[in-house]
Formats: sequence, structure tokens, C-alpha cells
Amino acid sequence: MPDVRWTDDLLDRMRGAGDPGADDAIAEVYAAGQAEPVRQALLGFGRNEQAIPDGLPPKLRDYFDRSSVLPDWADPARMERGNDLLGRYEPHVLSTLLCGSLPLCYACANGVQVLHRSQRLTGQVYRRLVETSQFVVDVLDEGGLGADGRGVRSAQKIRLLHATMRYHVSSLGDWDNNGGIPINQEDLAGTLLSFAVVIPLGLQRLGVELPARDRDDFFHIWRVIGHVLGVDERLNPSDFDSAVVLKDRILERQQAPSEAGREMTKALLDFIREVLPGPAFAGVGPSLMRHLAGDRTADILAVPPADWTSLGIQLQSGLSFGYGKTGDKVPLAGKLASEFGRVALKEGLRMTNKGRRYEWQVPTGLTEPS
Repeated sequence: MPDVRWTDDLLDRMRGAGDPGADDAIAEVYAAGQAEPVRQALLGFGRNEQAIPDGLPPKLRDYFDRSSVLPDWADPARMERGNDLLGRYEPHVLSTLLCGSLPLCYACANGVQVLHRSQRLTGQVYRRLVETSQFVVDVLDEGGLGADGRGVRSAQKIRLLHATMRYHVSSLGDWDNNGGIPINQEDLAGTLLSFAVVIPLGLQRLGVELPARDRDDFFHIWRVIGHVLGVDERLNPSDFDSAVVLKDRILERQQAPSEAGREMTKALLDFIREVLPGPAFAGVGPSLMRHLAGDRTADILAVPPADWTSLGIQLQSGLSFGYGKTGDKVPLAGKLASEFGRVALKEGLRMTNKGRRYEWQVPTGLTEPS
């Protein structure tokens, strides 16, 4: 029977809903002509314990105060356990993010339009993907959502980025609201679930036998982040199985071919091809996308057919079965693997940016790099 929680009527209304707290703050910034001073004030504003910069407009200061408070149901013990998954399964997580999560988002014909317009991906693929990876590290780092972590600050800045894009796209006057306002609540929920749900499902498809407790604790982290990002509580399910239902419901409603989706996917495949070691591996991107996102999504995005590399992917998945149980059977081994993987990923990100963090910034214009 259909799930009565997420009817077309509710989800249609969510396509007309933005994020009043962040939207009001950004509107105040632009009305006061303070876009550039605010952007400069927030540069490097990354750690949770850092004081909010002086001189911010009142609504923006209030936004930071309110959105930094975690919900009452946030469980620190579950979040601490859940963040171990990044270190233990780093290659699997990144593969799923690039070849599962992002393609599923690009296949949503309405939501991908604002990404395409912003030119943040098609114009600066490398930087945007590193920014996204940095966000995942900030959220899943040890204590990333605690008093000294960066996860909350990163989510707050991304939420402001969404509000800025809504402001600029709406001000252009040529956006068709029939498909929903830019970065609306349904699109926000779909994007959140591409992390919270698609990554654990992708690990399973890559052969990682993930214990249910690990999966649920990982999901709990992203549910908390959904709260910080301003996702409507009706679209932020409390359990993994319900989230799978909502994810499927949104994809059923939103997946359709679009030129924007095909262009974004091509840019992503080009990036993957550039970082792989030689032309013999050119088919890895398409093969992984078809394996992780599914042939239906891949066909919508005009992903090329899988080639011989798909056999290697299937072999790797077979060899990975049982890997997820290591941390349960040998807790110390699991912890060591988690710490090693986390450090390796963080240092890799630092090296790709000449020793500096990539920081999400609030742009002063829609098409400017940020």
C-alpha cells in the first residue's frame, strides 16, 4: 500500500516552500548592501566553538545562534559510532558519493536546473567535488557535530549558500515556479537522502556487509544534519527504512530526462576520467554509475554503457563481503582502520588544495565561484 505520510499534495506544497530563517537573513544582507562585508566576515569561520563574527546583521546573527542548536533527539553516542564509517570504508563512501548520490540528484529534472544555472559544477567541477568531500569529512569527523567540530558550521554555511542561490535565481525573474521554487524543501530532502540513504545502500552494492546498527547510526548523523540544514521535519524521517521509502517517492516524482542533468553528468564523468590512471580505465565512471545508481537513472542521464570494468566492480564487491563485520569481531582493528582512513582522506584533501581547507563561502553573485 502507498505510504500515506508523503502524498503528492504534501510534496507539491513542499516544492513551494523554502527556508524562512536563512532566506530572511540573506534578504536582510542584500537589502543593507552588506553582501561583500558579510562574505569576508565569514571567511574561515569554520569551527563550532568560534565566536560569531562581530558586525553581522541582526537576522544573520540570529540565524547562526538558532541553527547551531542540535535537536533534543540528537544522540552523541550514536553520532560518535556513526562517524567511524568514513574511515573504515573511505573508498566505498567516495565512490558511492560520486557515482551513486550525485547522479541520482542530477536525474531529478526540476532540482538540477538551479545547480546547472549556478555554474558551480559545470564551471568548477574539481573545486565543487572537493568542497562536497570536505563537507562529508567535517560532518563525519570525530566529534564533527560536537563543540569543537566543523560539521555544524559547514552545514550552516551551506544552508546560507542555498538561500543565496534562491535569492539570486528568484531575482532574475525568469525562473519557472511550476517546477517548484529553487532549492525547495522536496529537493533539499532528496539531496539529504542521497547522503543518508544512498551511501549505505551503495556500500551494500559494493559488497560491504554493513551491520544494521552501523547503518542506523550513520543515518542518525545525517538526520541531525538535515535539521541543521533546515529540512522540514516532515521530510526528515526518524528511521532508515522510512527514509528509503521517502527517497524512492521523491525519485518517482522527480526523475526525468533533462539537458541540465545530462550536462552535469558529463562534467562529472570527465572529472572521473581525468583522475584515473590512463585510458584503459575510462569506463570505470560509467560502469560504477550504472552499478550504483541503476540503469534507469543512467539512461536518463545518457551515461555510456558499462564496459569490461564492470566485471572488476562485481569481483571487488564479492571480495568485500564480510568486510563490514571486522569492526564487530575485532573492535580495535575496526577503530584503527577508522582512524587511518579518516586521516588519509583529510590529508588527501589538504594536499589537493596546497595544504589549505576548501571553505564553503557565501557568494555575492550567483555565478561567482565560492
